[in-house]
Amino acid sequence: MMRQAVREAVGIVIAATVLGFSYTAVTAGGFFASESLRATKARRLSALTPSIISLAEARALFDSSAALFIDARHEFDYRRGHIRGAISLPLSQFDHDQPMIRRLPKDRLLVIYCDGAGCNSSLDLAGKLYDQGFSNIRVFFSGWQDWYDSHLPVEKSSP
Repeated sequence: MMRQAVREAVGIVIAATVLGFSYTAVTAGGFFASESLRATKARRLSALTPSIISLAEARALFDSSAALFIDARHEFDYRRGHIRGAISLPLSQFDHDQPMIRRLPKDRLLVIYCDGAGCNSSLDLAGKLYDQGFSNIRVFFSGWQDWYDSHLPVEKSSP
């Protein structure tokens, strides 16, 4: 009785192993993936994960005019105050703002921010922009509150 159970268990393990290797061979993934395919997947995963930058890095990009700052907060918050020169692209208005998004230069460095650590809109907006073909994206995750508290250049928009 015990021998039969062991034989059946071994048979199941062998069948599962054969099926697993067959699947990865057919899909050219896993063990059978080529080095170039692995490298492509690694690059894609790296691009999907936006680089988080510090206040010092955001300030350096601002001072050098090397980046376009994008405020992912609601329009109301943007009007009350934002990083000087930043454009408003609220996450909630992404689908509505497609004409403006199409005018953004795809080769320009974009720095996206929102309120700070309690706000994930900057990360979500970065992902949506990446899906639209933008790849040079940084997220200033400590965002508006850190910038404002540090007395860095800000401006308000008229209502």
